Amino acid sequence: MKTVLSVIITLVVGLSLQAQNCDYTLTGKLIDEHNGEPLIDAVIQVIDTEIEVYADFDGNFKIEKLCIGKIELKVTHPECQDLIYPILIEGDTFETIKLEHHWKELEKILLQGSSVERSNLNREIVNKDYITQEYTGSLSTSIEKLPGVNAMEVGAGISKPIIRGLGLNRVAVSENGINQAGQQWGADHGLELDALAVENLEVIKGVAAIEYGSDAIGGVLKIDNNKAPIDDGISGSASSIAKSVNQTIGGSFNLNYKAKRFFVKTRVTGLSYADYKLPADTINYLNFKLPVFDEELKNTAGKELDWNIQTGYLGDNFKSTLSMSNVYQKSGFFPGAHGIPSIERVQPDGDRRNIGYPYQRVNHFKLINNNTFSINKEAKLIVNLGYQKNHRQEWSLFHTHYGNQPPPENNPNLELDFNLETYDAKVKWEQKFSEQHTTNLGIEGRWQDNSISGFNFLLPKYDAQNYAAFLTHEYKVSNSTLWSLGVRYDFGKVHLNEYYDNYLYDYIIQNGESQERASSYAERSPNLDRNFGNFNVMLGGLFSWNKFSLNANIGTNFRLPTPIELGANGIHHGSFRHEQGDPDLDPEEGYVGDIEITYKDADFLVSVNPYVYYFDNYIFLQPTKTFSLLPHSGQLYKYSQSRALLSGVEVSLQKTFFNQLKTQVVGEYLYNQQLTSDSSRDYPLPFTPANNLYAEVGYSFNNQGSILQDSEVYANTRMTMEQDRIAQGELVTPGYALFGLGVKKSFNLFEKQSSVHLQVSNLFNKKYFKHTSFYRRLQIPELSRNIQLTLQVPF
Repeated sequence: MKTVLSVIITLVVGLSLQAQNCDYTLTGKLIDEHNGEPLIDAVIQVIDTEIEVYADFDGNFKIEKLCIGKIELKVTHPECQDLIYPILIEGDTFETIKLEHHWKELEKILLQGSSVERSNLNREIVNKDYITQEYTGSLSTSIEKLPGVNAMEVGAGISKPIIRGLGLNRVAVSENGINQAGQQWGADHGLELDALAVENLEVIKGVAAIEYGSDAIGGVLKIDNNKAPIDDGISGSASSIAKSVNQTIGGSFNLNYKAKRFFVKTRVTGLSYADYKLPADTINYLNFKLPVFDEELKNTAGKELDWNIQTGYLGDNFKSTLSMSNVYQKSGFFPGAHGIPSIERVQPDGDRRNIGYPYQRVNHFKLINNNTFSINKEAKLIVNLGYQKNHRQEWSLFHTHYGNQPPPENNPNLELDFNLETYDAKVKWEQKFSEQHTTNLGIEGRWQDNSISGFNFLLPKYDAQNYAAFLTHEYKVSNSTLWSLGVRYDFGKVHLNEYYDNYLYDYIIQNGESQERASSYAERSPNLDRNFGNFNVMLGGLFSWNKFSLNANIGTNFRLPTPIELGANGIHHGSFRHEQGDPDLDPEEGYVGDIEITYKDADFLVSVNPYVYYFDNYIFLQPTKTFSLLPHSGQLYKYSQSRALLSGVEVSLQKTFFNQLKTQVVGEYLYNQQLTSDSSRDYPLPFTPANNLYAEVGYSFNNQGSILQDSEVYANTRMTMEQDRIAQGELVTPGYALFGLGVKKSFNLFEKQSSVHLQVSNLFNKKYFKHTSFYRRLQIPELSRNIQLTLQVPF
């Protein structure tokens, strides 16, 4: 009996001790349910305990000293739905946890509740579904609903971004870690990017922008499209778009394959559009009244064909992707915008899709290699390599401004030809010293060579080199306080080749000018070597309490003058003016500060973001009091420098009623000023967007089993004030109000969620002008009423 009792007691004690064993470890990995990527710095809390850990750079986490039994984890990440995740602990355990994104259109991803997360300073984030549904024909116009973002446009298919009133070479565009290198200096040059290939886009301002170089004064469009497919096997998607205003037809087809650690992605996008309609039958250009037949702007048709292929390897400690892409665009210029206005040149040709002279053609080839080496859980090395070839041409029937210039033997109608090759290398070390301290240290180099040809001259042949080193550090004092510091040093070299125009020399001599003056004009570009260097620093802080947060940044900014600003010297058609660079320009230098205050409740968000920039020597194209000796050129415009002040405030508000009625308002006010020694000559800066307000109301139908399930109807308006604060040579632009309607519907097809979106813009066919449009100076109004249909089908 004693023996049996001893055995029973031993078993009971053993089971009791086993039940109380609290020496087990839970390890896990957090991934994005949408794209399979690891989620960095998520907070994992064991409910009803004080245990709280953070996921590392690869989404991994570890919780030790756990007892046998059931526990519940609360997983929080600023870009995902909070998740309660039950786990049964029976020994050492490993779990892969997937979180669902809750991307909010136009919402600043700054905080959730009162917890500050890393890398969320001053940025807006949208995903590929947003880009597809808001797609208007170009990337820049597709994101104009974001606070502080505007577009500089040429017609219906070409645009480039403006952030906080800063555009051209003051906004950097980064794709998969490599900055886009094209002919950004021209207002008539768009971004050579496939907008429908964008998987994730961030608009970055503040300290985080310092990593992207001197061209990021206004901000950065950070594009990522190198995500691995979630599931093994074949997947893909197809999307299509149709627009009434210019008879756009197009689509994009994506096909993926993944086998464990390897994946391949391909995409082809094609667009074709006709001459666009505008609500006017005449335009007034240089005091000439030109007819607009059938309210269709002649020769504004275009086409685009893009492709990309990407392959990748996903190892435990090494990840690599190789991306190859090509973007081809061909679009016409309104003939009345080139040369002397002529009614004959704007007569219809009977084919609305025909692209005649003059037109532009651009081909942008890109090869990018991204590599990530995980040294340990706290450190990783990132190496990005890139090659780009941007080939841009402007074609126009040969015309000589000088009687003695013969047409070229080859390509006689090729007016301007720029062939820019760019090599990039960027190495960055990311080190997480603790839960509080994270440092990024990087170096980068860029080498460029630009060749030219064509029967006209605008920009000389040049080569340029840029080298930089940068450091950013984040110090997370607590869940409510985060400090961020960024420093960067840039060094740049540029060499401009001499260009002497003998035809121009003879022409000026024949017009009775002196040899000295003729020779000074005929030297279109000097043989020039310039070196530039500068040091920048930015400091930012993010503070939260209850439902409020405050994000503040202060620092310096710096931008190297571009070859076009140093060496341009010729007639820029479309602008119809002689543009001339200044080889003695200094780098832009200045100071910037901004503060963003945000209040966020469960169904309410409001943020106010005032900012100010001061420049010691802002570079801009300024009309002079001199008329050019070049024929058909008019007033001489020269790149100049001035002290300048730029300020503004962005306001964003969102409110949801009854979980179904969503409202949002985004407003922007801008004020800028050249600061010269003669106050009577002070002017605003060129291409400043007018103060504007965008508002939208949408109602979602949640009726289960109803045909209206997963549907939304909405109405919106954009109100823009008169822009009467204009730079030299600009026209006052009247204010306007536009209205739109739309309906969205999601439905299941092939066991995937597809969507269709029908929208109407400029509902009342309003005639209006956009101050940042390339065609504004020609007094050409914007597009007529447009009905657009998009369809997206994944498989």
